[in-house]
Amino acid sequence: MTSNAFRSRRPHRVLLAAGVAALAVGLTACAPGSNSAGGAETEEITAEVTPEQVAELGDITLTGWADVAEQGLMEQFIPRFEEEYPNVTVDMQYKSFNDLIATVVNAANSKDAPDVFQGNIGYAVDGALVEAGLVRPLDDVAEVYGWDSDAAAETLAPARWNEDGTRFGSGTLYGMSVITEVQGIYYNKAKLQALGIEVPQSIDELEAALPVAAAAGEQPIMLGNADQYAAMHVYSDIAAAEQDPQDIRDWVFGEEDATFATEGNLAAAERIADWAQQGFFGEGYDGIGNEDAIARFAGGEGVFFVGGSWNGAKLTDAPAPGFGMSALPDGGVGAIASPWHISANSDASPAAIAFLDMLRTPETAQEIVDTGRLPVLLEGVTGDGELESETLAVADATIAAGGQVGYYDWTTTDMFSVMGGALQELMAGRTTAEEFADTVQADWEGTYAG
Repeated sequence: MTSNAFRSRRPHRVLLAAGVAALAVGLTACAPGSNSAGGAETEEITAEVTPEQVAELGDITLTGWADVAEQGLMEQFIPRFEEEYPNVTVDMQYKSFNDLIATVVNAANSKDAPDVFQGNIGYAVDGALVEAGLVRPLDDVAEVYGWDSDAAAETLAPARWNEDGTRFGSGTLYGMSVITEVQGIYYNKAKLQALGIEVPQSIDELEAALPVAAAAGEQPIMLGNADQYAAMHVYSDIAAAEQDPQDIRDWVFGEEDATFATEGNLAAAERIADWAQQGFFGEGYDGIGNEDAIARFAGGEGVFFVGGSWNGAKLTDAPAPGFGMSALPDGGVGAIASPWHISANSDASPAAIAFLDMLRTPETAQEIVDTGRLPVLLEGVTGDGELESETLAVADATIAAGGQVGYYDWTTTDMFSVMGGALQELMAGRTTAEEFADTVQADWEGTYAG
């Protein structure tokens, strides 16, 4: 196994895909029964797809589109799949993330739509796919294969949508992700030892450690917020510690009458503003990029870095005692990566179903870890080194505690810029916690009101 630690490229902006027209399509039968897919009819499965059923398709090519970040995993996974289903050749095309989300809706709407492909959580991509009836509903698959009752069942929620693609988080399942991400505290082990600070296990313990670090001449938290998302990660970790994660999930998924102005979110806003005013993030953090900040932290600057598992790759090769990771709230905060979908146009539906389920197996989970990612199925997987093992433990605790709340900027197509800018104003002391919450809630209501 490489020592890359949990790489990911969690999308921090919701980008608008090109508009798509609704399309009524039919699907190949797998077993009797039918299910609605945006107006089209798809045949349900009632038992697991067998190699014999797939063989009945004859020699076929299963086409796919994936984020280039998946290539390492696919290079291990696809040969195993083709060995299990020898009549199937998988032709996987890899796209940059930006290219994928800008073109996949149109690709799914074409006569040559890929059989399996990754989308992106939110309205611009997955919502458009659902609204146009371009992806197969997967509730029958989830039931047959036990996805909806396994240890990672919670991770299916962001791929559930209502019929017209205007609400997500519950309803019909249209996708399945095998990759998760978690946020927590990275800490410099040598500096904690020198300062006599125990590893923080909560927001309160972290807050108590910050003035100790500052008094010793250390920058307490390394932060690079030029791209605005880093501070949102810090804020969301604090907010998750201040309230029931369900409060956040309800708002992210657009539940009726949900509000951003919860006591927990307001308390988190006051706390992050106080930390900024006390200088715990250092000077000029809005002019430093996140990549530069994590590089500085890896080089020995700062005591803590609050961020996600995708930052761990920069910290694994540090000399002993190196770096560690722990969760901020009970269980941490996390979200799944881009879900996999089956095209509603696929004439190889049995093979596509088998492909998705084989992705969600313990063997594939270990391959995910071995290629530097975090799987949603964590039982039995092992990491290489202490940091990867600690990250796996944080991810396991996050899923178990219901901490897969998603990201605040999933909620609307412009929430990233709205919340990111409002948070900069809050941390600079130019607005209050209440004004910050009002700004964010107003954008949310522009999408969900009525």
